[in-house]
Amino acid sequence: MQITEVNVTPINNEKKLKGFASIVFDNCFIVSDIKIIETARGAFLSMPSKKAANGKFRDVAHPLNGETRKMIEERVFEMYETVTGHRLGTDFAEDVRTEELPDTQELEPIGGTSEPRLEPALESETELEPEEKTDKESAETSTLLSVKEFGY
Repeated sequence: MQITEVNVTPINNEKKLKGFASIVFDNCFIVSDIKIIETARGAFLSMPSKKAANGKFRDVAHPLNGETRKMIEERVFEMYETVTGHRLGTDFAEDVRTEELPDTQELEPIGGTSEPRLEPALESETELEPEEKTDKESAETSTLLSVKEFGY
């Protein structure tokens, strides 16, 4: 299978969407509405898709393996560069910079001791009477048991 024709229509007013492409295989099969998208992570093709009843998009046509995807991308990106004079991925390469993080500092233990301190999860737990704590703990345990029963 060979790509025998590639057509690219650039879009100038969009930020990430750079254009649309159509490709012809073996002079007898065409795939249209392929989106050419460029982000800070690089350029890629979004295959034609259709919105399903559940609201998610499903590809109408797409390559079945990485080798075919790479072949299609190379030809479309090459044609995009020929048509626009712009090589995809070059604008963002200069903008991506690594952020320098400040040096870390050692933290001192609370209260001057190296012993770990257990703090109550909620302030209201410290104010409960012993029998209220027991009721609350058993309620939490029963919730956990019912969750485990149902496989959650």
